[in-house]
Formats: sequence, structure tokens, C-alpha cells
Amino acid sequence: MSYKSEDILETKSEKGSGGSNYLKLQQSQVIRSSLQGISQLLNTGLSDESLDISIKLIEAGVHPQALAEVITQIRREAESTWAPDESKES
Repeated sequence: MSYKSEDILETKSEKGSGGSNYLKLQQSQVIRSSLQGISQLLNTGLSDESLDISIKLIEAGVHPQALAEVITQIRREAESTWAPDESKES
């Protein structure tokens, strides 16, 4: 989960604890960086933005396996749309 500066300011004004907000932001950046590294090691092909969106969807309750299947299906459809039609070349 990544924090925006607006989120940090809202949290600070609502909870009144400025020190812990900085720690949460730092931990969030470390976790995000770690997840990006894992994604690259697993060769998922997800951009940083796609990975962030996927994480937010999972945090919102989307089943991870269902999300993976949808991403795979979208990639297949995109490849078939953008791939040259080999039947016309023969």
C-alpha cells in the first residue's frame, strides 16, 4: 500500500501523531520496493503501476488467483490483437 502526501497529512491531523506517520510512510516504501523486487524475480511482467493497482485490488478483497487469471487473459487477448495475422502471410 502506498501513501500519498495528502493521505499522510489527513492521517496526521486526524490522529495527532506525527512521528508514527513518517514511520508508516518509510515502511510502506520498503514494502513496496520489496514487492517490486519479488515481482521482477518472478518475471511477472507487471509495471510498477500495474503492481500497485493489483495490490490495491487484493487489499480491497479481490481473490489473488482470480486477479492473476484476469491479467493472463487480458495479456493473451492483447497479444492476439496486436500480433500480425499469420494466416494472411501464408
